[in-house]
Amino acid sequence: MKTNWKENIVLFLISQTLSLLGSSLVQYAILWYITLNTKSGVMMTIATICGFLPTFFLSPFAGVWADRYNRKILIILADSFIAITTLLLAILFLMGYKSMELLFVMSAFRAVGSGIQTPAIGAFIPQIVPKEQLTKVNAANSSIQAMVMLISPMLSGALLTMSTIEVIFFIDIVTAVIAVFLLLIFLKVPAHDKAQSQEKVSYFKDLQEGIAYIKGHTYVKKFFVFSAFFLFLAAPPSFLTPLQVTRSFGDDVWRLTAIEVTFSIGMMLGGVLMAT
Repeated sequence: MKTNWKENIVLFLISQTLSLLGSSLVQYAILWYITLNTKSGVMMTIATICGFLPTFFLSPFAGVWADRYNRKILIILADSFIAITTLLLAILFLMGYKSMELLFVMSAFRAVGSGIQTPAIGAFIPQIVPKEQLTKVNAANSSIQAMVMLISPMLSGALLTMSTIEVIFFIDIVTAVIAVFLLLIFLKVPAHDKAQSQEKVSYFKDLQEGIAYIKGHTYVKKFFVFSAFFLFLAAPPSFLTPLQVTRSFGDDVWRLTAIEVTFSIGMMLGGVLMAT
């Protein structure tokens, strides 16, 4: 880490940017496909539940895995699982199986992969970056993510207009393959100490310790409560806005794209304000 951490973090951020771009394209494509073909609040609710419920139940265990196992391997396995799921979805769509139920099931499987990948990424960056440089690297990573979230709805909307949803599925597969290849072949980072110690994993003990830590720190406890309350209120308008736009203004893809781009610009401006 002393000599190669800059090269490692650049390589890692490139791989995860590609992975995030592909995943974002598919996420928007599925959301808009369901919106435009059903215009149903019930269908949108089911899609949202399938996309987030697996992550919700998996998160406590995924955090323990990221703490105890090789994080690079976890990221590779999770990214590969998402790519295989997307490949299967693309093949079934090409064969004519274009049902909403299929999209719900595959969204749930993709959420399982994301639920493992996200905490592993969050723990992997501090592992390869010196502590004094961590703030700068996290800021750069946040800026990259905001840029991807700005570009991906425009690109996804353009692709849906000019081609089919299957093309977007295959783009995600290609970006995932490149991301996994970069990590597997070029990123040389040893596993962290706990992963090398072969310590027996006690999921519920670690979960209890985490809850006890939150209870024992007033600020952290208030922050968690506030975040949960905020996300509970923010999630419905975030996911149902495309449905409202479609019902009120028509089913043009560019309208859905404009909404998401505006949302991403707001996120970038908020990040700049916080940084300032």
